[in-house]
This record gives sequence, C-alpha cells and structure tokens, in this order.
Amino acid sequence: MKLCDTTITVVNAKTDPQTRKDVYRATVIVGASWHGSIDTAVDDGLKAANKYIVRIPATADFGEKEYASPLDYANAEDVSKLFTLKNGDIIVRGALEGDNLKPADIHKNYEAYLL
Repeated sequence: MKLCDTTITVVNAKTDPQTRKDVYRATVIVGASWHGSIDTAVDDGLKAANKYIVRIPATADFGEKEYASPLDYANAEDVSKLFTLKNGDIIVRGALEGDNLKPADIHKNYEAYLL
C-alpha cells in the first residue's frame, strides 16, 4: 500500500477481573497510512468536522503482537501479545508507550481520537 509511512498507536481497554477497572494497553504500529481532512455540510448553517482515514495494511509492523477480533480480545485471558480495533478504543498519531495509560492524559498530550 502506498504512503504507509506513519507510526500510530492503538490503545485498547481491558477490564482487570480482580480490580474490575479498565487497564489500557498500547500497541505501536509502524507502516500505517493516516489522512486527515475537514468535511463540511450545509444544513441549517455551515457545519464542519474533522475526518480521518487510517489504513493499517496486513504487512505493517505490529511489534510482537497480532490482531484479534474484538470478541476474541475480550475473551482472552492474556492479551499481552494481542491488539484489536473496536468502538471506544483510542488511536494516536505517533508512538505512545508506557504503563498505567489514562485516556484523559492521552488526549491531553497526543493527537488522539476515539475509534
């Protein structure tokens, strides 16, 4: 795929069964495509919205992780080698690594959007 020269990060939430709190895990993906634009519409006045198209080819570098469907990810006991793409996940333009990730901090410090 052409122009797949962008590094992105997908942040997945998984509920810890012991604490019953969401734990956020980041997966850095090298070799994606990121395109942003502003869409406009005229409906009772001019409206504008940011629009982003992110493509992740199967040949991208996922580190040592592999893609799992949202259902498989939710049912997996150990997700340390998995990532998924589902509504509510966060996608970041650039590399984001670390532990104890919090959505508010991610949105505050990075170009980040909800899927």
